[in-house]
Amino acid sequence: MVIRVRTLSLLAIAVSLSAGGCIRPVKGLFPPPPLEPTVPVHVVSHGWHTGLVIDRADVPPDLWPEQHDFAQSRHLEIGWGDEGFYRAQEITPGLALRAMFLPTPSVMHVVGFDEPVESYFQQSKIYRVELGEPAFRQLCRFVADTYDHDSGGQAIPLGPGIYGNSRFYRAKGNYYFPKTCNIWTARALRTAGCPIDTWTTVSAGRVIDQVDDFATHVTPSDTQLAQQSTATLR
Repeated sequence: MVIRVRTLSLLAIAVSLSAGGCIRPVKGLFPPPPLEPTVPVHVVSHGWHTGLVIDRADVPPDLWPEQHDFAQSRHLEIGWGDEGFYRAQEITPGLALRAMFLPTPSVMHVVGFDEPVESYFQQSKIYRVELGEPAFRQLCRFVADTYDHDSGGQAIPLGPGIYGNSRFYRAKGNYYFPKTCNIWTARALRTAGCPIDTWTTVSAGRVIDQVDDFATHVTPSDTQLAQQSTATLR
């Protein structure tokens, strides 16, 4: 069984390396018509892991009730991944191998914050995607559908997250390579019609390489950097 999984993983890597930019956008969803109002969604790469950031006020409350857990926050970052790896106090080679080759429970990680996205994630690569309202609703529905629920239909909280005002929740499905957190990010964007591959995007770099073709790279402004430097000196 392990040999079979490793073989499939190597094949997935090979396909990922050879995949080209042949994925087309979903007509009617992306890109939005020129005069249609758009909703910004940020794609954030932390080096090995990617997540999505949305403005909480833009979320249709009927599609994603769990966002009310962060009612005082302006932005939400959402990521999906392996529970053991994501929540570990210390990352070990054994833990990484287990997450990669064996199906393990998955979690959602949600972070609430108020600062501008480019200020809060200064060390990360950030891209802004402009979605039309129908595409944004599709993305929100995808995120909401990733939560697992108890017999009463409620999301299952698992405790504090790994930074800031954050929480873990039980998620649907198991984590295993090549079904990575980056595949989840790609699937969310594809649900919104974006031209991104959902089969071989196993790495954060592969997500960013594709997002670069249809999104805007975001960096902190000089004003924000000056304000941050002043705050640090104080």
